[in-house]
Amino acid sequence: MLQSEAWIEKCGRDYLLKINRVASELDLEDNHYLEVVGQIICQIAVEVTFCPYCGIKLDRSKNAIIPSFELYDFSK
Repeated sequence: MLQSEAWIEKCGRDYLLKINRVASELDLEDNHYLEVVGQIICQIAVEVTFCPYCGIKLDRSKNAIIPSFELYDFSK
C-alpha cells in the first residue's frame, strides 16, 4: 500500500503542490537504504498555475500555462 502526503505551499510568488511518498514496512524490507517507517522516499513539487477551487490564475505576471515540476528521489 502506497503511503503519501500532499499539500499546497506558497513559496515566494509561486504556489506548489508537494507530494511525498513515505516508506512502509514493505519498503523497508525491499530497500536497505531506508531506515524507518514514514521516511520520505521521494517528493515531487509541481507549480500550481490555477486555483484548484475557483480556477483563477494565481500568478498574473506569467504568460506560460505549462507548470514546471521537480522530483527528488531519496530512496538511494
